[in-house]
Amino acid sequence: MVIFKRYPHVQDLIECYLTKLQRQDIKLLLSNGLRDESDAEIFANFIWDVVEAVNEDEESGIEVMGSTDNTDMLPDLSYEVTKLMKDSGFYQVWKQKSSEHM
Repeated sequence: MVIFKRYPHVQDLIECYLTKLQRQDIKLLLSNGLRDESDAEIFANFIWDVVEAVNEDEESGIEVMGSTDNTDMLPDLSYEVTKLMKDSGFYQVWKQKSSEHM
């Protein structure tokens, strides 16, 4: 099971956007953990979808989790996902997907 401990609000942000983006596959990944490179790629791409959605919601003034601007959570999201990927052995996947999305 994937649990973000240093910044628990990251868990809330991810859960909010997995619902908003209708990504039940991500809910399953969070329950089972990242088991292989394919899981890591799917999760990394989802995280970049979350980043994009957070920015779009902020630009549109859409309230999410009680705020119209959650961009201040993005550094915490980056920290937690980077740590997860390193701990799971998929840091190279994260780096590759990050470079594709930047």
